[in-house]
Parts: sequence; structure tokens; C-alpha cells
Amino acid sequence: MTEEEYRRPRRKRKRKPVAEELTKRKKSTGVKADARPKAKKKKAKSQDDEPSTHKLIALVMLGIALFGWACAAAAYAHAKEGWRSNETERFAAENEGELESDFRSTRRRAAGAAMFKTAFNSLMDFIGNAFRQIPNVFAVIAFTFSERLWLVILFAVLEGGALGLGYVMEKVGEGFIEPPEYP
Repeated sequence: MTEEEYRRPRRKRKRKPVAEELTKRKKSTGVKADARPKAKKKKAKSQDDEPSTHKLIALVMLGIALFGWACAAAAYAHAKEGWRSNETERFAAENEGELESDFRSTRRRAAGAAMFKTAFNSLMDFIGNAFRQIPNVFAVIAFTFSERLWLVILFAVLEGGALGLGYVMEKVGEGFIEPPEYP
């Protein structure tokens, strides 16, 4: 058998009507030429389901700004109000009996538990202080710019970094989008 016998015959493609033929049909019959229902286009998942890059960067920048406010409020409260200035003495007074055991493992376990509890309390106090200092917003800002300028510069650089990250994310995202093809 020859090679031609093994080949299957090619199917003929149906050609779509040309625009001129469509307009002729529409004019002559008065009915739409293509009565088939059009297929619905699927929405791009990245545009509908996922948050946009702008929203994401705005949230990151808001988080940096809130953390910056909490740090500035803590610096103000510590310097002007004496907030958490005797932390070492308070830790020692609270955990004095537990940390004086003869057994090394008992001391380690007690110190670890005490440090975890103190870290959690410190975080809650840090967040609470950020809210307590809201009425003193102008005093906190003035104190931060006059005595803790490095803190302002640090958070300005972090905000700029988040903005730069957003720019890079936009450029990388544009590389994944294929240009539209027009017939």
C-alpha cells in the first residue's frame, strides 16, 4: 500500500460569509443574517475576582502609615508621659518567684512563658497607646518632627518603597496581558 492510501481525506472548511454577502442578505430578507446565538465571553478572572494592584498598594501604604503613627505615638508617650519607662522592674516584680527555681528546665519554661505573656501585653499596650494618643495628634506630630525626625524619614522611605513596588507590579502585570488581536 502506498502512502496516499493511508491518508484520510481533508475536510473542507466552511467559509464564513463575507461582509458584502451579509449586507445583501439583510437588505433582501429584512432578517438578521446570523440568527445563531452568540457565545458569551468569559470574564477575565484577574480583573473581577482579584483585588487590583492599586487597591493592594493603597492598603500596604495605609498599613505602613498606621504603624508609623503607632511608633510616633509610642515615642511621644514614652518621652513626655513616661509610658512604659519601668518595664524591667515590672517584669522582675511580676515573675520574681517563678524565675528563682533550682532546676534549669523549670526556669527556662517559666522565663519563656513570662516573656510570651509580656510580649503579648506589650503589643496590646502599643496598639492601645496609638488610639489613646489620637486626641494629642498635633503634639505627637510636632514632637516627631522636632525630636524624632529619623522616624519621619524612615516611614517616608517605606511609603516610597511601597509606591515603587506598586509601579513594578504594574509593569510586570502589563507583561502578562496579551495585546488584543483584531480581525
